Amino acid sequence: MLELITEKARELVGAHQATTSVAFGEDWTKALHAVSLSDKYAAWRTYDERPDGSGIYRLVCQLNRPIRLTQAELEAHPAWRGFGAAAERHPPMRGWLAVPLTGRGGRNVGVIQLSDKYDGDFSETDEADLVELGRLASVALNETRRTARAERRRSATSRPVRATDWIERRGA
Repeated sequence: MLELITEKARELVGAHQATTSVAFGEDWTKALHAVSLSDKYAAWRTYDERPDGSGIYRLVCQLNRPIRLTQAELEAHPAWRGFGAAAERHPPMRGWLAVPLTGRGGRNVGVIQLSDKYDGDFSETDEADLVELGRLASVALNETRRTARAERRRSATSRPVRATDWIERRGA
């Protein structure tokens, strides 16, 4: 599902780069991550660094609101160079638009990021479109997670209990 969300975000706004990261917890090293790149960035198609919570995207997660920066604003931003250990291998960025993904109660669970718009800088319309996609993606991700939990519970309770299972649980 993350791959589809990421590809659709890139297509919707018309950007060369898109990344979606989801972490249902504080440990970003265990985040799920998807990347979509146009042919312009074909040399980076094997780029698969895991987010570690140190990049500029962490601001979107902390503030839980969209951020849109021109290239000049991006280069001037103090968090811009914070790609963590992957800084040397990261694809170059040109402008940046990122929106939060949220879970129950509005808690941040991730981010959709775009860079290098096909023509010009990211606009207010681009931001509004990506915010709406982020809302829809959040609902889909949360529903998928909820359904998976329910399936695990259902399969655990439908399994026959053997006497040895009961004894092992009792510590005998």
